[in-house]
Amino acid sequence: MFKTKPVRFSTLGEYLVSLRAHLGMSVTEISKVAKIPPKYITALEDGDYARLPATVYVRGFLKTLAEIYRVEHKNLLALYEQEKGLSDQLATPAPDTANPGRAMPRFIFSPRTLIAASVILLGLGSIGYLYLQISSVRRPPLLEVFSPEGDGAVDSSFLALDGRTEPGTNVYLNNQPVVVDANGKFHENLSLAPGMNQLVITATNKFDKHTIITRQVLIPEKQIAGAQDNDTLTASVEDSNLDLEILVGPETAWMSVEVDSQIVFTGTMLPGSARRVSGQFVRLSTTNAGAVRVALNGQDLGVLGKDGETLRDVEFSK
Repeated sequence: MFKTKPVRFSTLGEYLVSLRAHLGMSVTEISKVAKIPPKYITALEDGDYARLPATVYVRGFLKTLAEIYRVEHKNLLALYEQEKGLSDQLATPAPDTANPGRAMPRFIFSPRTLIAASVILLGLGSIGYLYLQISSVRRPPLLEVFSPEGDGAVDSSFLALDGRTEPGTNVYLNNQPVVVDANGKFHENLSLAPGMNQLVITATNKFDKHTIITRQVLIPEKQIAGAQDNDTLTASVEDSNLDLEILVGPETAWMSVEVDSQIVFTGTMLPGSARRVSGQFVRLSTTNAGAVRVALNGQDLGVLGKDGETLRDVEFSK
């Protein structure tokens, strides 16, 4: 009556690859931003710990990558230490049983005992797995949103979306994917538009069961999403001669905004939100080019591309 399926768990390497893919960046690009040699990033993603330097350096690498990927570095460290410990155990030679100084085990498993124990464990594992599979099919996934806590007005157009779900569940914000770590936690920076913003957070498991939570967040009309202080903005424009305004709509878009080699915003911009930046050069990346319109020094350049199109490193310079 039932068909068992293998349960897949992400390794540290698979998780790092998914985080980098979410940003649409290559190993070389991540290496430049994180200032980590590409060979070490590749070794981490391949799980080849023999090619990595001392653990103290690897911990620093993971902390830097966690800041870029906007995840908790302690989760990356936990996965690394777990997999590194297993790798070390496999690499450790078997103890010398011929050494008379070592105590021999008092009980030795016979082949019959091993076979019986294996059958029992396999039966218990199959029953437990089937129970979990049946339970998962019947119920929607867990979804909790910690920030924003509820509906209401906020003072800033910039907001963080924080919450948790079950590991292996996909989370979407207004139909845009959100990165979920190995523990089911997620964090996403948001840029909201003046007026009422509706956040629709959806969790979908592998059985296509959904859990949806909505938040209504009001930004006072006097707030301009992404606006800077007028004096600061004027001085910046005069110095750089490059003023770029980013407008998002009618759909939601994930954006990465880099000004003069510094990432000033990475996150999701809701329809109607805007951000204005200035500098010697500006570099944009997005997962929905058709929803992003730009104006350079007051001149409307139109949208960056097609609806749903992913663009990387679109550069504007003096």
